[in-house]
Amino acid sequence: MRHFKVNKEFPIRQMVTVNELVTWLEEYDVADIEEGTTDLRGLNWEICFTSDLPRAIKTAQFIYPGEIVIMPELREITPPTFNTGLRFPFIGWAAFARIAPLLSRRYKRMVAEANARIDRALDVILASDAEHILIVSHWALMLYMRKQLIRRGFTGPRMRMVENGKLHLFRDAESSAALHAATSGKR
Repeated sequence: MRHFKVNKEFPIRQMVTVNELVTWLEEYDVADIEEGTTDLRGLNWEICFTSDLPRAIKTAQFIYPGEIVIMPELREITPPTFNTGLRFPFIGWAAFARIAPLLSRRYKRMVAEANARIDRALDVILASDAEHILIVSHWALMLYMRKQLIRRGFTGPRMRMVENGKLHLFRDAESSAALHAATSGKR
């Protein structure tokens, strides 16, 4: 799941420079969260893994009373920086960040490094003996993590906009088969 909403408003109607964007992102990284609710679907979560950013740790601590493992590998993907003094709307910078892998070799490497980091994290997480594992992370990282889980044989929802505090349930192929058999009346 993605961390709860951060108490730092997006500068939606403002034109910002790269330096102002970087400052805003640094403030966002340390801002407090707006505590919310999460439907944990009544599952017995046995362990929780979370990013090392404060918003994810606070969310994990709020929703999960058990063991929480903090993993820097689950940290949000670093957004690309641009070398310009131009001002763009905040949403314009977000659009540039989405297409950056198409334009920049350096950002392609950053995405490849993030994927490798996610892969290492999933190796550790899935090596756990726990059947129900809760992961608290970040929007962009979750999109990449979903791709890796699907490649590893998991099934789960499509994710375009990842809402704060919403659980996205993934099951491995064996669990999906067992769930299907149990819900269809087969034993």
